[in-house]
Formats: sequence, C-alpha cells, structure tokens
Amino acid sequence: MSYYYQGNLAMELEKESRSVTKTTKRTVRIKPTIPTGEKLLYLLFISLTVTGLGMVGVRYSQISQMNYEIQSTKKENRLIAENNATLKLQIEQLSNRDRIQREAERQGMVYNANAVHTIGQENGKASSLQQKPNQP
Repeated sequence: MSYYYQGNLAMELEKESRSVTKTTKRTVRIKPTIPTGEKLLYLLFISLTVTGLGMVGVRYSQISQMNYEIQSTKKENRLIAENNATLKLQIEQLSNRDRIQREAERQGMVYNANAVHTIGQENGKASSLQQKPNQP
C-alpha cells in the first residue's frame, strides 16, 4: 500500500506541511514614551506661556485704548480753548462802555453825571444810566 501513498498527492502535501511548520517567537519592543509627569510639566509650561502672552496682548490693547482717549481729550481741550477765546472776545466787545451807553440810550435811559461812581481803569469817564421819568 505504500505505493498508493506515494502516488497520492494529498498525502504527500500533508506530510510536507507537517514537517515545514515552525514556531517562531516574536519579540515586541515597546518604544519608550515621555513619562506622564514630564508631559504634565510641558503642558503647564505651554499653558503659562500662552497665558502670559495673552495678558501682554490684553495690556497692549488697554494701552492703545488709553492713548486713543488721550488724543481725543487733547483735541476736545483744544476746541474748548478756542471756544473760550471766542467767548472772551465777545465779552470784551459786549462790556465796552460806549456800547453799553448807546444801548441804554436806545432803551430810553438818560446819563446823570451826579449819580456816577467810577470804578475801573478808564480815567474820569464814568457812565451811570437812569430811566427817563415818564411824562404824562
């Protein structure tokens, strides 16, 4: 019967497969990673750096806002100073003695030299205005 075994291909393959099978061991190397404590330290450093840069950015923004407010306040002060100068000029013009006397005469008042008490800078020229008496 050995003849049949030798002539049967299925039997030969079975024999070969049994003899060829080899067991091999694989060694798996685990690459060393960064320890957890060191990872946390890196995370802390990065978060502190980001926080610091954020605070610097916020502060820079506040400084820029304050500079803008200073510029607008200076501009407003300049405009108010110009307005004050204009108003002072108007006060000077409206407090002119001759203009006041003309306005009083236009409204019907009369100049009385006896009732004049001069206080001020102009020498000897005083004006006191009184109402004209109503004539029936």
